[in-house]
Amino acid sequence: MGLLGAAQSLGGALGGLLVGAVLGRLGEGRTLRLALGLAGLGLLGGALLPPWPLLAGSAFLLGAGGALFGAVAGAIRLGEAPPELRGRVAGGFLFLSGALAPLGPLLGGALAGVALPLPFLLAGGLLLGLAPLWRRGRAA
Repeated sequence: MGLLGAAQSLGGALGGLLVGAVLGRLGEGRTLRLALGLAGLGLLGGALLPPWPLLAGSAFLLGAGGALFGAVAGAIRLGEAPPELRGRVAGGFLFLSGALAPLGPLLGGALAGVALPLPFLLAGGLLLGLAPLWRRGRAA
């Protein structure tokens, strides 16, 4: 578990470092599609229950995609809010994220009780299915 967490964190660090360069080349829409695709591939790779080096690579992709998406989506969210409401928007988003956070592990645990790869397959498939639908920004 520690190796997978470290791989995901390293992927997140790389995604955070590259967000400016990727945004400059691809624009918001394509960057968000790339982020959803990377995270989806990481989740689907985990569903295959491969040997640990490949599982660490999947965790790395999930971390990179999550960091890219979080940075761009956060900037969009705050950019759409009027300056006087940005603190409330950020606080409301953090509150809802924290309040709903337990639902993911509970649902994932219930699905994993049916079949261990099922939560990874559903989440990864959903992200890959949403990626081509994203239409945002100049270069979308």
